[in-house]
Amino acid sequence: MISSEIVDSFEVSGAYINSSMKNITKSPDMFAFCAYCSNYGNLSMSHAIPKAAFKTMLRAGSGKAIGIPKGDGDAHLTSDTGEAPLLCEKCENDFNRNFDGPLTNALKVLENEIKKQGLRTTIDFPANQMAHAVGSVAWRIARSDALMFSEVVLSPKHMEELDALIRLPSDEVLKHCTVRIGRLIDKTPRKSGGFGDELMGQFMKGPGVFSTQKKRNGKFGHFMMDWTMFGFIVHIIVPRLPYPKSKNFGGLKRGATQIRAVPVDMLEYPPMRDALVAGFAAQEEDRLSPALKKRADKRSKN
Repeated sequence: MISSEIVDSFEVSGAYINSSMKNITKSPDMFAFCAYCSNYGNLSMSHAIPKAAFKTMLRAGSGKAIGIPKGDGDAHLTSDTGEAPLLCEKCENDFNRNFDGPLTNALKVLENEIKKQGLRTTIDFPANQMAHAVGSVAWRIARSDALMFSEVVLSPKHMEELDALIRLPSDEVLKHCTVRIGRLIDKTPRKSGGFGDELMGQFMKGPGVFSTQKKRNGKFGHFMMDWTMFGFIVHIIVPRLPYPKSKNFGGLKRGATQIRAVPVDMLEYPPMRDALVAGFAAQEEDRLSPALKKRADKRSKN
């Protein structure tokens, strides 16, 4: 099990986004400057986290997921996938082809292999390409106007670093960031109420941003962003951690040709644990939206 010391050393500067999710209506004509190439034109409705990552979760809920509230809000049903106008058609296609497609396929293959062979399994996939794809997701999360990501805010300096990162050649990306792919697990046995591996893909933790304090010399420290997809917890830290810390954290090795996911117990990882506790509290306090309460009552009768 990888220690959570590195995660614990970061101070929360954003928020764990669980349910500030509302659907954005697509306008047939959304003209603005593309966030990547800066050309002016009709923008596509872009997904920061690949849309495929939401399918397992939404399929399990007949097209709806349970949004866990922040604070005293109501738990509710949502079908939001965080799309918003961001990229021109060309850049959208380039991102889908170069980043989202390979990332989605690799994590699906890794998920299947883990289910067959266990957590120590590896798959053949370039670490450089994986890191570049993860960086592109982080960049879109930080740039997106989708309400799902509204509280993910980077300082101008950190945004500048992330913007420069995704414009690098793939073989240069891991010089400037640490990327970790973790597999969510629950060590509690199923018979004792634990979540089985087949359920991990149904959890979607919204992105959170963590940052270190500014150093005394005025320079900015590191920032870390995390999110879940396909039952994996993805971390990116910019700038790159020193090699010993990156290795201990389970970071991808630059130039490696194989990928392995490190186990992350969802109940020992504060953001996941807090979201589950918030959901349980909402249920116990009867803070459920009418639609969710209707679904819960229906299931309790069956």
